[in-house]
Amino acid sequence: MKIAAACLLAVITAARAGEVLDTEVVHDDGHYAVRFDVRLAASPERLKHYLTDYAHYTAHFASVRESEIIGPTADGGLRVRLRFNSCMLFLCRNVTFVKDVAEQPDGTITAHIVAAESDFSEATEYWRISPDNGQTRLQYHADLVPAFFVPPLIGPWLLKHKIRTALQSGAETLETLARESRE
Repeated sequence: MKIAAACLLAVITAARAGEVLDTEVVHDDGHYAVRFDVRLAASPERLKHYLTDYAHYTAHFASVRESEIIGPTADGGLRVRLRFNSCMLFLCRNVTFVKDVAEQPDGTITAHIVAAESDFSEATEYWRISPDNGQTRLQYHADLVPAFFVPPLIGPWLLKHKIRTALQSGAETLETLARESRE
């Protein structure tokens, strides 16, 4: 399953310029704790632009089938809907992720799931973009609880693999977009 950030979006040409510093997906009783830390050869401003360009995710990220800004939230953030097509072995499904996104005073981007409109019963995401010795550090942390059936035994392993793959692919895409916009 490809999660936003994609959710994951979730965007580097890793062999050329990006460096994955840490990636971890831990499964515990239906909960998935996700950490991803990467250093990219792109400016923080350009990365943030593409990471928060929710209306155009479908143009940038192949796994995103639909992206839409639903409207503002009461606290000044945005409500966003993302739909992903995800396959695990022979099982494919569309996954909907509706979240309220806000930028915090320290620059962290937070997102909280709207469970009634999503395929997750719980989810919180944190994105941090910061300068790092002429490059940019992109850090992601999420706690996710899918509301859909994940087959026991192999299901958690497959889902962890899909999350990692989606984050790495998303990082490659973000870096490529940010680099191309400079040229």
